Amino acid sequence: MFIQFLSVLETLLFTAGILLILTALFKYTKRTEDYQSVWRVFVNKLKHGFDIAEFKFYRAGVLVLVTALILRLVNQIFFPSYW
Repeated sequence: MFIQFLSVLETLLFTAGILLILTALFKYTKRTEDYQSVWRVFVNKLKHGFDIAEFKFYRAGVLVLVTALILRLVNQIFFPSYW
């Protein structure tokens, strides 16, 4: 039961993190009409930079993704599943 909960929580965290990052990118693209921003954010070359709200969404998404990654590692180390 606990292992299933961790698996579902991991999936929800990955999904939430990706949605937060995509929300920040969508808001930035809508504000600046810079349609290459999806690529530029990953190489740190944004033209105008995020505003405060977009930056908070982006950082929250990164934090949630890192948390999901740590949960994934803990899940695989302490509760390995063998087929």
